Order: sequence, then C-alpha cells, then structure tokens
Amino acid sequence: MTDTLKLGSEAVLILGLYLTATLVIGFLARSRGRMTPGDYFLGGRTTGAVVLFFTMQATQYSGNAFFGFTGMGYRNGLIWILAIPLIGLIITAQLSFAPRLYVLSRRRHYLTPADYYADRYGSTTLRLIVAVLTIVSMFPYLMIQAEATGHAIVGLTSGALPFWSGVVFIAVVMSIYISVGGWRGVVWTDAFQGVLLTLAMLGATAVVLQMAGGLGHVVDTLDRIQPALLTAPADAQSATSRWLSLLVVSAIGFAMYPQAVQRIYAARTVGALKRSFLAMLVVPFALGACTLLIGLSGAVLHPGLAGSESDGVFALLLADALDHHYWLVVFVLCGVLAAIMSTSSSVVLSLSSIFTRDVYHTVVRPHAGDRELALAGRVFVSIILLLVVLASVSPTATLWRLTEIKIELLMQLFPPLILGLYWRRTTTRAVIAGILTGAAVVGLMIVAGYPRWWLFQAGLYGFAVNLAVCVLVSLAARPDPLAQERVDREFFAPFKREDETNLRSIRT
Repeated sequence: MTDTLKLGSEAVLILGLYLTATLVIGFLARSRGRMTPGDYFLGGRTTGAVVLFFTMQATQYSGNAFFGFTGMGYRNGLIWILAIPLIGLIITAQLSFAPRLYVLSRRRHYLTPADYYADRYGSTTLRLIVAVLTIVSMFPYLMIQAEATGHAIVGLTSGALPFWSGVVFIAVVMSIYISVGGWRGVVWTDAFQGVLLTLAMLGATAVVLQMAGGLGHVVDTLDRIQPALLTAPADAQSATSRWLSLLVVSAIGFAMYPQAVQRIYAARTVGALKRSFLAMLVVPFALGACTLLIGLSGAVLHPGLAGSESDGVFALLLADALDHHYWLVVFVLCGVLAAIMSTSSSVVLSLSSIFTRDVYHTVVRPHAGDRELALAGRVFVSIILLLVVLASVSPTATLWRLTEIKIELLMQLFPPLILGLYWRRTTTRAVIAGILTGAAVVGLMIVAGYPRWWLFQAGLYGFAVNLAVCVLVSLAARPDPLAQERVDREFFAPFKREDETNLRSIRT
C-alpha cells in the first residue's frame, strides 16, 4: 500500500457537492409528489423505461459489486467469469412472473410484495410471514452496503478515518433524502448514479490493470504465484457444489428482491417494463468482467488477504492509484458512494413500505390515515439504519457470505409466487407450510454449520422442500368451489386468451 492517503480539500469539496446534490434531488422530488403511500413508495406508478432501467441497474450493482464481487474475483480467480451471465439469469427469472404480476398490481393496487401473496391466497397470516421474512432477509444486504462504505473510507484514508465513520456517514445521508423524497427521490438519484457507477467501474478497471502491468502480466504472475486462480474446478462435483448451485440460488434469490418487485409495480406500462429488462441484459458483459479483472489484479498487487479482509482489496487498489491518478480516484469514490447509496436507499424505502403496510397498518393501526402511515415509514427508516450501523461496525463474515444468506432466504418466496400465478389449485395452507419449512431448512443448515452440503447450497435444499410441500399439500386438499371460483375470476381470467394462444403455439 502507498503512503498515508489524505484527500485534498478540493476533493473533499467535490464529494461534498455530490452528496449535497442527492439531498437537493430529494427535496425537489418531495415537491412533485402528494406523499400518499402510493406516491411516496411507488412514485404514482408512472416510471418510464429509461428511468426504470437506470434505477434497476443502480439497484443490482451496489457497493457489493465494488467490494463483494471484486473480493470474490480475488479469492476465486478466473471462475468468477460466471458473474457475467448472472444478471441474465436473474432477469430470466424475473420475466417468468413480471408481466403477469404487473397486470395484477395495476388492477388490484399492490404496494408491497406481500400484497400479492395476501390477495392471491386471502391470508393476513401469509402477509405477515412474507413481510417478516423479507425484512430479515434484506437486513444483511443493508449491512453489505454499510460495510462497503467502511472499507472505502479505511482504504482511501489508509486508516486515518476508522471503519465505523463510513458506516455512520452513509446511514445519516440516506436517512435524510429517503425520508424527504420517497420513491421519486430514490429513482431520480438512481438515474444519474447508475451512469456514474458504470463509468467509475470502467475507469477503475483500466487504471488497476495498468498498475498491475496489463492483463498479460497479471496472468503470467498468477500462473507463477497462485495458479489455482486460473484453473477450472477440479471435478464435476466441485463445479456443481460451488458454482452451478450458486448460479441457480443467485438467479432466483436476486429476482425476489423486494425493491425489484416494487419496480415492477411502479412501471408506467408493461412495455416500459419489458424494455428496461432487455436493456439490463447488456450491462453485465461490461461490469461483470470488470469485477473479475479488478479481483485478479488485486491478487497480484496485494496477495495474501484472507476472509473478510479480501473484501477491502478494491479500496487498497484505489489507495495505490492515488499518487498518479488522483482525480480518477475521487471520481471512482463518487461512483462507489453512488452504487452504495442507490441500492441502500431502494432497499430501505422498500422495507419501510413493507413495515408500514404489512405490519403497522395490518397489526398495529388498521385505521391509520395516510399522514400517520408516512410518519411510521420515516420512523422505521431511522430505526433500521441505526440497527444496521450497530451490526456493521465489527464485520465477521465476507460480504458475499452475507449475500448468500440473504438470497437463500428470499428464494423461498419464489414457489408460492409462481404457483399462484400459473396453478389454480395452489392453496393457502400449502404455501404457508412451504415457506416456513423452506426457511427453516435454510436456517437450520446455516446454524448447524452446513451452508453447503454435498452438491448444493442450503437455499436449494430449502427451495426443494418448499416446492414439494406447496405441491403435495395443495394436491391433498379438497378444492373449495367458492375459493376456486374467486381465484379463476380474479387471477386467471385476465390472462385466459394469452394462455390459450401460448398453448396453441406450443402444440404446433
């Protein structure tokens, strides 16, 4: 690492202006909305394709891309090229439900992911289960963003500022512009933060590769000092256990992000939704490759980092670049903060809507008005960010391990979503039993020290049990004619002509 880094006053000023701009956008967004729950949490459902694309991109590529993903490249080497098709698999999973869910959300005024489950299966209990599972699952994700900020601050000041200062700093800034601007404040900042984080990642990759002597030198050096980083998994079992399983779990788990589901609700039209998804397919070929190249370069320039320490390799590389690429480092730091804040703000806003609608309004104050609900959401934002700060100041797991825990729990919401959209027979008892058993399997395996067993990760075992329970319990139950008639009329009749057309095309 280079000598002690101290950003000049002009660089601090630029960073300050950038952060001030996010706050200004939040206040401007406030003036455009009525601050009803639908407007505060979904922007009045008027988000067009361009803004929707940028906010989806900024949400998918968080601080985890700069630190967690580069840390994965550092630890695992060339096999991390699988990061490139990952986003494509996520979008494929989302397209399996997004068009239908969008139509239902417009017809039936969904605000949170749990709204669909509660409406489709007619169960307040299921609403609470989905809400609690989502909040618990996404808490590690917020820790990831806070810890990424801490790593950035430590690396870019060579320890002059402590890890906790970055964690507290990002929480305070986000709490202000989320509480003030709501959905519009989040997606408007995402629109320019998405561009900023992309340019920052590309610029950082170019400079880091140059410092490491170019791609050829990186490969030659690793072949000499760490050849394992350039080799494929030793056998099919290893490849399945560590990587194929990971891709499946990631595709399904990432697709169930609550903020991603709410972006489906918020789209102006189904056409805008599909165009934004198609544009997202292009992004990983650039950014996924960047995370791999940065990780490999870091393995050459800073070998020997282990565990959660390796998540800070990107910050170490930026500190190395400061002497000769000062302004680029400042720009990249802005991009890192953009990635962290855009994702964190989306998650916090989404969790705030879930708590407000699915917990507070359902259990605590069923007759609360819009003003009280908006206040409850803002209080929740402050509380959850405080908890994130307290949980993040002493990291014990790698950022990617936190990511795995999150997606393995979230993927348990996928079977009842898909079955509810495409299988009339799915019952309420079946999906409640499926979600609870699937989540229990994941939790027990993690607590018992088996995040992976044999060929697969804990999340896949939970998913398989979940799906089996949903199907078997539904088949064992005698259909209620009245309940079945309601499901057919309200959830399948709108798609009857589309289903018949698809069936004919399959037969021919």
